[in-house]
Amino acid sequence: MRIIKYIAIACFLTNNIFAKDLYYSDEYEIKFKSENIKLTKEEFINKYKHISFKKLINSLLTDDDYENLNFIITNDLIDNFLFSLTINEEKIINKNYSSKIKLTYDNSKIINFFINNNINFVPYEPEKFLIIIFDQKLFSEKILSKENDFYEYLFLNNLKYEYFVTPNLDINDRYIIKKEDFLSKKIKNHAKLVNKYKYKNILLVHSISDLNGVNINSYVYKNNNFELIDNVYFSEIDYELFFNNLHKKTLNYWKNNNIVNSSKITNLTCRIKTLNLIELKKIKEIIKKNNIIKNINAESISYNNSTYNLLYYGNLNILIKSLYKDKLELKSYKDKCSIKIL
Repeated sequence: MRIIKYIAIACFLTNNIFAKDLYYSDEYEIKFKSENIKLTKEEFINKYKHISFKKLINSLLTDDDYENLNFIITNDLIDNFLFSLTINEEKIINKNYSSKIKLTYDNSKIINFFINNNINFVPYEPEKFLIIIFDQKLFSEKILSKENDFYEYLFLNNLKYEYFVTPNLDINDRYIIKKEDFLSKKIKNHAKLVNKYKYKNILLVHSISDLNGVNINSYVYKNNNFELIDNVYFSEIDYELFFNNLHKKTLNYWKNNNIVNSSKITNLTCRIKTLNLIELKKIKEIIKKNNIIKNINAESISYNNSTYNLLYYGNLNILIKSLYKDKLELKSYKDKCSIKIL
């Protein structure tokens, strides 16, 4: 009987990178001791294929769609989307093996798979949320303060929540957000907050303690209003449970507001404003690579003002946002549309 002994370590050395053509996984470090290095190496590579692919798919889909797809994820399915597998720093000494691996997935194949199977998806990486917390206890009130127990937990745990960003909590922060903002549900200094931290997505947490426990309301600040996304009550607060659930709900909220309906195709005719034909070619290349645009056809071409017909998936606001991330500005008013490079 063959006995295989191994020790494996997975280190996440870099974050997922979303590109227009490829998705890059984290880098994984593998270490083991085995009687059969070839077999054990293959087992670990397959393991990290599943980990990296599921992480990628989970970032592109809502929880419900991810759970439905999770049942059919196999090695063969993953290999259909795998663009490359890179093995670096590989060492084999006797029965000891070590290396670092990185996987790259084909963006267009994944998106086409979603579209062909009527699976809705988000076309770009989820955005981060600046988290503002008002900890209102019986005898103390802390908002943007290092003495706020919620922030203390986040800092002690190195802010392990990928899509949460904390304020600096410096002395100037306490003048940006005040108790009255939470009570009135209007951020008076919203522009100052966005200008300082450069994050337009703001998550507001209002914790109110009483003699029996803690009631926590969490809001997304949208269109100058507090939009409730979570309410929870603890007799004794569990910070890890709270932030784990809030991170998940915030991410799902963002996805649901940026989801592409893969069964909806819309036609749009746009003028493309350019300085010359070289710039027109560049804009067309960007549009063709956009993963929610099905097709682009010319209606008329001129030196600096051409007209093209676009077929795209989902709604117009998502298309505008997607093109903006590609440094293109799309403006639409009634039946008129224009596109120019930023």
